[in-house]
Amino acid sequence: MNRAIRKVIATAVATVFACCAPGAYAAEQNEMQRIMAAVKYKCDAPNQDQITDLSVAALPIVSNGAMFAAFNQGIFKKHGLNVTFQTVAGLPATISAVQGGAVDIAFTGTLATFQAMDRGISLTFVAPFAGIAPGYWKKMQAGEKGFTREINALMVAPDSPIKTPGDLSGKTVVVGDVKGQSELTTRFVIKKHGGDPDSVKFVVMGFADAVNALMAGQVDAAYSAEPAIVKAEQAGYRIISWPGVETFEEGPTSGFVASTTWVLENPEVAARFNCAIREATALGRADPDLVRKTTAEKQGVDPKSLANAVVPYYFTSMDMKGLERFYSIEKQAKFITADIDLNAVVIPQAIAN
Repeated sequence: MNRAIRKVIATAVATVFACCAPGAYAAEQNEMQRIMAAVKYKCDAPNQDQITDLSVAALPIVSNGAMFAAFNQGIFKKHGLNVTFQTVAGLPATISAVQGGAVDIAFTGTLATFQAMDRGISLTFVAPFAGIAPGYWKKMQAGEKGFTREINALMVAPDSPIKTPGDLSGKTVVVGDVKGQSELTTRFVIKKHGGDPDSVKFVVMGFADAVNALMAGQVDAAYSAEPAIVKAEQAGYRIISWPGVETFEEGPTSGFVASTTWVLENPEVAARFNCAIREATALGRADPDLVRKTTAEKQGVDPKSLANAVVPYYFTSMDMKGLERFYSIEKQAKFITADIDLNAVVIPQAIAN
């Protein structure tokens, strides 16, 4: 079936299932699975029989360095993709970019994706990406070399009386999203350390702005990420928790998503993108220094400033058990209420080993 005919069929399917009723949503996802299962493109046999323009929303953080490095090495072009990146400030903006059609695919947080699905936004995971390495939390607790840091941190000022997350009751804390990964994990560690997360005033900012607000004395604590946290650490700001790993322990904190309608219309492009990201994750795992160097170039900062930046673990296939665990934690926290069949919202190519 040629691409033009497939697009007509996909558009018709999307129209039929455009309403937000649970049954329609499930039917659309089932149709996505059926169409993706028929795609013949293979990662180990890349070709450029068609060149497709593709827009991708990304964040200026260390984890995305693997994707940018893959782009620099021509990995996307190898799979027939002419990629343009749209860099945004935070996770909410990546979801909005996909939902509004400003981009085709977006890097985003796993929990932010679940929240969007909970609101009835039809999204599909098209590729795995970064997260917390298997066994990380246990190794961090043991002080094992190479596992004493993580990519996301909760920070306070050098002279702050706040010693643990439990001391944040009644304080103002910056997080990266509303009812998403950063707020959920910050709430989790505050409660775990004896505090009252419901008494905290949460404000939302991008990772760099969060650090700037903390350094300006506008907030009591800030949730941020590499490389922004490095700047604060160099100025003496203290990390009181690694909330992501303390909450989730291990698993996929991020991935790439597209609207399900887009996947229905562009199944082979989705498969090609998945292949390119798999190569990007393999590159990131093999050469973390390249990730740091590429991130520094993207940020326009001295590479030495990121010499010790933590590079996340890259999943070369979607960790479905981890995905299920993250979904369960978010649902138990009542950040989401919908019943989501996770096996139905991931393209099969992203799960296959």
